[in-house]
Amino acid sequence: MNRAKLEKIAAAARCRVVGWEDAGNDGHRAVLGALIEAFDFSESAILVEPSLARKTRRPPDVVLIDPEIGVHTFEVKTMELERIDGIDGGGYLSFRYGNGVRTKSPIAQVRTAMFDIKDATERAYKKPIGLRFEYWVVFPRIRRAAWKARFGSEGYCADEFVFADELTVDHLVRRLGASDRGGSNVPIEMWPLDQLQCVWTAFGDTSVLYATPLERRPRSVEQGTLGKQFDEAAEGYKNLSDEQQRLSAMHWEAGPRLVRGVAGSGKTVVLANNLARRLERMEVARSEQLFGNAGPPARLLAVCFNRTLAPMLERKIQVAFKQRTGRDVPAGELEVCAFNQLMFKLADAGVWKYQTIGTANEIARAIKYSDELEQFGATKQERLQRLAYDAIYVDEGQDFLEEEYRILKGLCRTNENGEPNLYVFYDDAQNLYGRIRPNWQSLGLNVRGGRAFVMTECFRNTRQIIEPTFNVLYGTCAGSKRQGPTKEFGDIATLEQKRLIREDGGFWRVKFAARAGRPTAISMAPNRKAENELILARLRWLLADQQVRPQDMMVLSHQKDRAAALAKLIEGSKLPGVKGVHLATQQKDHALGQPGRLTVSTVASAKGYDAYCVLLASTETFGMDVTGRASFYVGCTRAIEYLEVFACREAGLVVELREAVKRMKLEPAWE
Repeated sequence: MNRAKLEKIAAAARCRVVGWEDAGNDGHRAVLGALIEAFDFSESAILVEPSLARKTRRPPDVVLIDPEIGVHTFEVKTMELERIDGIDGGGYLSFRYGNGVRTKSPIAQVRTAMFDIKDATERAYKKPIGLRFEYWVVFPRIRRAAWKARFGSEGYCADEFVFADELTVDHLVRRLGASDRGGSNVPIEMWPLDQLQCVWTAFGDTSVLYATPLERRPRSVEQGTLGKQFDEAAEGYKNLSDEQQRLSAMHWEAGPRLVRGVAGSGKTVVLANNLARRLERMEVARSEQLFGNAGPPARLLAVCFNRTLAPMLERKIQVAFKQRTGRDVPAGELEVCAFNQLMFKLADAGVWKYQTIGTANEIARAIKYSDELEQFGATKQERLQRLAYDAIYVDEGQDFLEEEYRILKGLCRTNENGEPNLYVFYDDAQNLYGRIRPNWQSLGLNVRGGRAFVMTECFRNTRQIIEPTFNVLYGTCAGSKRQGPTKEFGDIATLEQKRLIREDGGFWRVKFAARAGRPTAISMAPNRKAENELILARLRWLLADQQVRPQDMMVLSHQKDRAAALAKLIEGSKLPGVKGVHLATQQKDHALGQPGRLTVSTVASAKGYDAYCVLLASTETFGMDVTGRASFYVGCTRAIEYLEVFACREAGLVVELREAVKRMKLEPAWE
């Protein structure tokens, strides 16, 4: 079955079909099409290659969830009979490939996937579940009679095998144990709805939401402490939202995309999952070419502006790929780096001469790189193609200049439509460098006609963190409206249009953060020394009394020298449970939030990260201009649950924050 035919079947289906685009070959599509036709009822759902939550084994090919017959897991083997060299009594098949023979047990493979689904369902249900779970191995290119003729009537042929001639509506309905739903008036006995709903929690590209066991070891913590609260939140069941999962699963091979979203909406999660899925599809496409030239390996790039963000971004992509495939990302097929690191790598490859940051202003530097790239391509086109990427994913896209996008476009291979596969993840409100939003059309990037998306819900922060700091960002409590940015800065019009914010007497009420939490705290000190003592006292309280893990906290400042001074102070204070201090401005190639270490950073170096507790030092040093406000907003929105800001003077943004917190207390949440 070709893709166009399956698309028509899926579009006309009454049952819910999720991920049909991931059926990567004719055999897989034939099985899916047959299942849709056999179980085309509004109560049924068919999932194609659904990721198993918190698992690192490759997902099953197809899962059928039906209220009458339960949950059926299918492994599809699309090889012809001639490519099966042999089979033993234990069900191990020897498959002949272009580069040799591989031995696998499809029964063991699909049975493991089925039990993974069942285990996850029972975890969500919190007790043993009575649902029926079954598994099947389907050979859509082999007929049962041919199998028997090849291996004999006594040869291995498991009851769970389904062959090409059995992919009919009547046979599948009967084989899977469904009743006649078309003409019979006999009531159909259904499985409990609450158990069926728990099945869905088994799925989703959720591994990127969890720390690994090495990053977060189990421990015993007193009830009622913040440490216990944070541990439960970290280990609790997490799902991607429908929006996040939909964007993660999209196929974007047809050209550029723009994904905008509010702070904490999961843009990086979507980037990691979408890139991992794309790499998986490219790997599958190459493996389908078993004989002859399989073509060059994939070349994908994930790039960000902030150097400290790159290791975290790479980890998320690696985790997402392993959840989908059970394997590590193949060597040489993925690069993850900061933009300046990319410029250095390409200078080393002879594309241009590297320009040290500070030797020219950033716009002139970008223009020079762009001109040299154009010249290199004009004289060494074949070499540029080898260095170029099949697709480029840009995280924290608001940090980049328009000319830097021109460079990235030049490094991106074009698809069959002549367009670059350049995908930009962007948040106007976190524009702490004060960049002007690029003119995508003038760059030759078509992000119209369904190619732009807006992520509308903040999952990271509580409303008590987001709403006051959002109002500080826009200067709603400032003495002069000229001190805040214009409405165009964070695309206020779109937020209003989507009813994510509402103006109420000159104050913004925020709806895009639904979760409630503790109020933002403001702590004043008479001088810097007293502020230092106050911060140390708060850290001791969090670590000792509240039993918070060091990696669950960040101490942030606006200025680099202030961060260095705080790191030195904390290192010399022998805080309980702290194995070391990670100063992000010096250790730029290490991810923040390392086990046992307390992170101290500037806001700029912590961009893209978050922590359960954030202490924001010396708030009075943030400027009251647009970039100062944006930096303050970014710093505050690193906090998941606990935000406390410190200052030595009742001046500047801390005055506005105090008023914003007060106004929020006086008003109920926007319904």
